[in-house]
Amino acid sequence: MNFLSNCLKGIAIGSGAILPGISSGVFCVIFGIYEKLLDSVLNFFSDFKNNFKFLFPIILGTGIGIFLLGNVLNYCLYQFPIQTKSIFIGLIVGSLPALRKQVLKRSTSTNFGWLFFFLAFCFGIICAILENILQVSDVENVNFLYLVISGFLMSIRHYCARC
Repeated sequence: MNFLSNCLKGIAIGSGAILPGISSGVFCVIFGIYEKLLDSVLNFFSDFKNNFKFLFPIILGTGIGIFLLGNVLNYCLYQFPIQTKSIFIGLIVGSLPALRKQVLKRSTSTNFGWLFFFLAFCFGIICAILENILQVSDVENVNFLYLVISGFLMSIRHYCARC
């Protein structure tokens, strides 16, 4: 049962890997396997048997998710863009309590957790508004301000991931 459960989690992680703006790491946090996954990868050879038993179904599921769901998600994004994006926005908003719980577990002050939760929520709303204002649908005529903001946000995400 554990193999099947981890394989299904891997399929969801693989679907997150192919979607723009959705991180596989978010799915790992939602499923509660993020820290164990990192520990298994970093200490792979120290406990090879257990780490392999944990990682193999996740990697297998990730491959299945990428190959099977790639075309399905591509079709849905082109045929039903609003509905598909709404589903994934719902997944992200639904993951906020899990992320908040992780922050509160590591933080010494609960005020910091609420502040992080509020700022992340506001940040998501601002990004959604900016996407409509800057009109980035034309690939050949991308707004320079959009590229600058995107680069800035990616650098912040990379910096925050290291903290």
